[in-house]
Amino acid sequence: MKRKNLMFGVFLFGIIFLTASLTNSVAIEDDLPGDDYPEEPEEPKEPEEPEEPKEEPYDDDDDGVDDNFEDDNKRDVSIWIGENVVEMGSIRRHGDQKDIIDMRVGFGGEGISVRVSFGTIAKNPDCGEEKEEAEGEEIDLQYENDCELIQHKLKFEVWFRGLIEFVDKNDNDILDFDIDEIIEDYGFNSFQQVEYSLTSISNDSSLHYILLNTTDGVFATHIYFVEEFVYVDETLISPTQVKIDIEITNFNYTNPNSQLALHIKLWSEAVGYEEREETKDEKDGYANEEKEVYIHNEEFTGIFSWKEIALIDGVEMPVLTKRIVEGGEYEHLEKLYISYPRGNHIYHDPKIGIYISIALQEESNLLIQIIITSGIVSVIGIATVAFVVMKKRRII
Repeated sequence: MKRKNLMFGVFLFGIIFLTASLTNSVAIEDDLPGDDYPEEPEEPKEPEEPEEPKEEPYDDDDDGVDDNFEDDNKRDVSIWIGENVVEMGSIRRHGDQKDIIDMRVGFGGEGISVRVSFGTIAKNPDCGEEKEEAEGEEIDLQYENDCELIQHKLKFEVWFRGLIEFVDKNDNDILDFDIDEIIEDYGFNSFQQVEYSLTSISNDSSLHYILLNTTDGVFATHIYFVEEFVYVDETLISPTQVKIDIEITNFNYTNPNSQLALHIKLWSEAVGYEEREETKDEKDGYANEEKEVYIHNEEFTGIFSWKEIALIDGVEMPVLTKRIVEGGEYEHLEKLYISYPRGNHIYHDPKIGIYISIALQEESNLLIQIIITSGIVSVIGIATVAFVVMKKRRII
């Protein structure tokens, strides 16, 4: 009897335990998210500080460029005019990293050449000591400071060689040597005396203007070099660019159906030119209807750009270009032909200069840091969610 009572007690205890287990299981299931149970009150959040209002750009001279940015990028410019050469040197005034641009305009029997040399200025570790110049090192601009050295970063050159009169046999408005009829190759080899003038832009910067004209007055270059951002003939020029307006006047056409192409040669020291339809100035909103060729290294870009329209006898008309890349020993020498519609007065607007993209690289590095940080936060967040889910699954 006692044994039966013991067995019945064990059986009854088992039923009670099973019932309690099932009840707890249902309670846990009922406690899952989505049911109408009161949520725990959230912890009070600290009030967020209001965002500081963004500083509006200050543009007192109405040129579309923030005046503070202009002040940081102003440059000191020096001009030297010699026999068959104009030397233009430009040094950044402010900032920890000074840089120097040397633009040398030469003119003579082989046309007009514009050579651009860009470098950064570094401290000379042997300041005050005699130091032999490294073999093969060339300093283009006489920068007289024994305690600082120029480290050249980029060199390239643009030659305006001459005009080619041709008859467009296939009516595509582009000079094609294999198809079109070449009438005359008019070279630039004799020039008038250089004219130079200086115009004040602001209380501490100027615009430098140089007129270089062939002896017969047929071909002229109007060269503008500035110390701060300024508009010239509705074109914004930066302090690291030179604006070179091309003017062709009263060319003596020898064929009633001919037109002209400007023969240009391009050279770079170490890398080849690339071509793009949309220029950086267009992307930044400072220009429109431009095209350019450029060379680029890790930090700096050298450009030669031109308007895709020109004034032909006072009427805006499109211009077309053809680029020929040399090979072999002339690996870094290229030819560019800009074809103009026929006219007695042709006015066109190229630019030559340097883009300094260090700031853009810093922004890119910051963006990469943000992406990496966001990735880490995302991974931590995903891991946290996974941990909670796994914990709930273990509870369930």
